[in-house]
Amino acid sequence: MKIGIIGCGNMGSALLRGIIARGYVKRANILISDKDRKKLTSLRARFKVSAASSNSQLIEKCNVIILAVKPQDAGAALQDVALPLKGKLLISICAGITTRKLQQQLGKVAVVRVMPNMPALISMGISALSGGKYATSRDKKIAASIFSCVGEVVEIKEGLMDAATAISGSGPAYFFYLAQKMIEKAGKLGIPKALAHELVVKTALGSVLLMDQSKVTPEFLRERVTSRGGTTEAAFNVFKKAGLDKTLERAFEAAAKRARELEGEK
Repeated sequence: MKIGIIGCGNMGSALLRGIIARGYVKRANILISDKDRKKLTSLRARFKVSAASSNSQLIEKCNVIILAVKPQDAGAALQDVALPLKGKLLISICAGITTRKLQQQLGKVAVVRVMPNMPALISMGISALSGGKYATSRDKKIAASIFSCVGEVVEIKEGLMDAATAISGSGPAYFFYLAQKMIEKAGKLGIPKALAHELVVKTALGSVLLMDQSKVTPEFLRERVTSRGGTTEAAFNVFKKAGLDKTLERAFEAAAKRARELEGEK
């Protein structure tokens, strides 16, 4: 198997690092491409892999191609594809771009769509995967095995991919925002910045591990922390009064809607 990665941003680089760290294929069987030649040169030297002179060359030499560019750049990234992809596997991580849309442009190609998330940078991500019309079960297994190099993988219906993008793809940012606001308020309450950061990060980490290992609902755990008449209840009374539940619902729907819109902008 020869793997080509088109686009070496955060996720493309994370995949490159994960594939090498797991020994999924030999470095000699990895080829990378990016419009930023400076970045390409840096990654080639860092990971000891080869860089393609064009996307066409990468596709010619590889039988598994990972399209890891921003959705708005997907069309441009494939414009110089001079060779057909027939007999090859295309894995796309472009948010909002359906397998059908890619097949319309590229023909009867095996396409697997994957939505990873930022914790893939430390091999703790979760990726949602769905196969296109011409993708076989073997194609999906290959894609799943590649993305398992950077975390867990689940298969879903493609109709749910925009929802997965809104929840797990964008999800880390929601947690980061909450952590940011907690740290900021801790500072205003007099806690030194470094200590505030440690308190919030360790609280978040411990809470997530507890939720994962206890196998009970987040609601159950929240209720265990929330004593009647206590400090946590006081905070949740403010959340309720401010309509936080409905605000979050609108935010998640806006993210899903934007994922759907991105297809039309490709």
